[in-house]
Amino acid sequence: MIQVYEYDENFILTKPVPIEPDEDGNYIIPENCTTVQPPPFIKAMYHPAEKTWTEAATQEEKKALEKQIESGRVPFTVDELKAQNAAITEQLAEAQSLAESQAQMIANLYLMLAEGGKGE
Repeated sequence: MIQVYEYDENFILTKPVPIEPDEDGNYIIPENCTTVQPPPFIKAMYHPAEKTWTEAATQEEKKALEKQIESGRVPFTVDELKAQNAAITEQLAEAQSLAESQAQMIANLYLMLAEGGKGE
């Protein structure tokens, strides 16, 4: 699984999106997404030609958000990304554990076949 970053028609970041590989193991990234991770901007704007992000929030938007954060009503964007990253990391660990279990099961099946198909 990889994470891409979705942006709207104005190239403003909307949300991170986890992408699963297809049956061939390839990742198909939607047109309105990029693998380039945005910095912790208040209002990140993507520039596809340069493959960069810039801050698009106005001074008024920044001040309004700072007041909301100070009053404890809005979490920091970085905190939200950290929480999402933790959830994705947990999902990855679970997927790796399942893959290891499957590999062990396959190895056991090969061993059974090598021994003439007799199970214990």
